[in-house]
Amino acid sequence: MSRHFFLILSFLLLFSSSLFSFFEDNGKEIAKTLQYPKQKHYVKVSVINPKLANIPISQTVTGITELHRKITVNTLSEGILHVKSFNGQLIKKDDIIATVSNAQRKNTITMLKSNIGLLHKQVLAQKSKFKSAKEMMQLGILSKNRLLDQQNLLEETNIALNKAKRELGKLELQESSSLVKAPVDGYVDSLIPDGSYVAYGQTLCRIIDTHVQIRLFVPPLFAKELYIGQKVKLKEQGSVTDAKIVAILPQSSDNLLNVIALPSQTLPIGMHIEAQIQTAQTRGWIVPKDAVVIVQNHPAVYIIKKNKATLHFITVEKDMIDKVLLTDHLQAEDHIVFKNAYMLHDGAIVEVLK
Repeated sequence: MSRHFFLILSFLLLFSSSLFSFFEDNGKEIAKTLQYPKQKHYVKVSVINPKLANIPISQTVTGITELHRKITVNTLSEGILHVKSFNGQLIKKDDIIATVSNAQRKNTITMLKSNIGLLHKQVLAQKSKFKSAKEMMQLGILSKNRLLDQQNLLEETNIALNKAKRELGKLELQESSSLVKAPVDGYVDSLIPDGSYVAYGQTLCRIIDTHVQIRLFVPPLFAKELYIGQKVKLKEQGSVTDAKIVAILPQSSDNLLNVIALPSQTLPIGMHIEAQIQTAQTRGWIVPKDAVVIVQNHPAVYIIKKNKATLHFITVEKDMIDKVLLTDHLQAEDHIVFKNAYMLHDGAIVEVLK
């Protein structure tokens, strides 16, 4: 019985050893099957170098277009007005608006010219007589009082001659100014009726300048940064027009300064516009907007060094649609990621595309 017992025990030990060996070998095969080869994964990125630039900082204000000026036209002559234009007419510079005629003035000019000729002859005769009287006095033939009388007569004749010349010059100036011309391009306004008698210096009409001006409303905070000749960018219906500041008015509207600017091209009257006035200039680095990522609610860029991405927080000074101006400490040789930047994290290994 003990022999049978040992045989059975030996059989069981042999069977269990084979079974253990089977599971051990099978486990090794399964473990080998579950082991995958390790592969390294790199994010492919493109890089750029930041560009150093000076960028103007502008203040956006509102404004309205209005008439630039109304120029008063005065007559420089006296007489009857003969109108050559009409109210509302568009005229060019030096076009004739009206003429002024004066028949009496023409007659006076003719008389003065004749009188001046006679006075000139009298002066010559008086000079000759004065010279003779002086010689006769030296010879003792003529008294000193007679010589003084002759001298006074010569001086009175000279005074009369000069007075006549001045009067003639004044009348001739009025006669030459009988043509009233437009000082600028514009529209005739408030023209007095034809046939009116006008005095020297009287207002004849007004010329409404065809040019317009822009009245800008600027916060007083920027008053110190405004100056005559300063350039302004006007935004009007999707287009941009240049303008230049010509006046900074002391009065204000709703606590805003009134600043007058002249546009480089004609604009309709009464148009509401936006304008940008350059108030300062800043220096910084320009990078594409796609290079900027938001990390922890703060803008940042990734700088690549030896194929490794380093997170660099930035300060955006100005947003310029497809690019931004940074005032951070960067270097011109920095490699900043602008393609696939959103796929990176600090310390990520990258492959830089050529």
